Amino acid sequence: MEDSRIVLDKSILSKGMPGRTVPAYWLYGERLTDRFPDALHIEPIMARSSLHGWTIQPHLHHDLFQFFLVTEGGGRTRVDGREHGLTPGSVLLLPPSTIHEFAFLDGTNGFVASAAATSLKRLFACEPEARALLGAAAVLHVSVDGSQFAALDAMMRLAMSEFAANLPVREFSLGAYADLIASWFVQAMRGARAVTEPARDARAELVRRFVEQVEARFQHHDALIDYARTLGASVPHLSRSCRELLGHSAARVIQDRLMIEARRDLVYTAMSISQISFRLGFSDPAYFSRFFAKRAGVSPSDYRAKP
Repeated sequence: MEDSRIVLDKSILSKGMPGRTVPAYWLYGERLTDRFPDALHIEPIMARSSLHGWTIQPHLHHDLFQFFLVTEGGGRTRVDGREHGLTPGSVLLLPPSTIHEFAFLDGTNGFVASAAATSLKRLFACEPEARALLGAAAVLHVSVDGSQFAALDAMMRLAMSEFAANLPVREFSLGAYADLIASWFVQAMRGARAVTEPARDARAELVRRFVEQVEARFQHHDALIDYARTLGASVPHLSRSCRELLGHSAARVIQDRLMIEARRDLVYTAMSISQISFRLGFSDPAYFSRFFAKRAGVSPSDYRAKP
């Protein structure tokens, strides 16, 4: 798999939402309710995007995984502050609380499937590494002539037929399709991260728990040894497990989470660099700027100024 590439006018994407709160929805433009109504919601990409001029403004979904397949057209997307091109064969994984927006070409189509985290609890129980593999947003590309595209396209079409049918076993069937579609993305993420053989359940569970700890505590800048001690593991074992499952070190998991939050704040808020620095747990804004520039290749202010 490889990142998709397309050259389009980047001005069609917003420059963030400084000074505004990024809205949260169950589905784009719809009021939040107490509970996501179905085990799986699925619709054509054009069903919602065509109503909004093919432009979807920055937003997020709490407790909702979204899986996209582009079959026609394309465009651009910004996911947690990073831009990607979209073409037929582009697939997107958006875990809960991922800030995202789209600028589609007119007539773009495909599928977007949305599943609450509770709908995937069976998958997460059977495959402990699944939660870690689905825990980071990704934009990938598969060949439209290949078996991976055909399999996902078929699953999405069958799931959409079931969604519209309103049969007595609808909820059960939609739950099964949610597991199938999410499983396709688990396998895709495995391949994208060059994991060549299944990890032992114990290691997968360790990585899952580590990712959860990082999500809860990344702003505290805990040392890796503190995470390892909390998880009952040694630092070398934790790092080895992360490399096998995620393709990079445990330290990078923490750094990447800080970078995701930094990009979000730079693109979607009006906070100053100093305010962002302190919010992310850095005691010195200059150190934060060096940390960011080393990983992004540009300073925080230059990153914010990019169109």
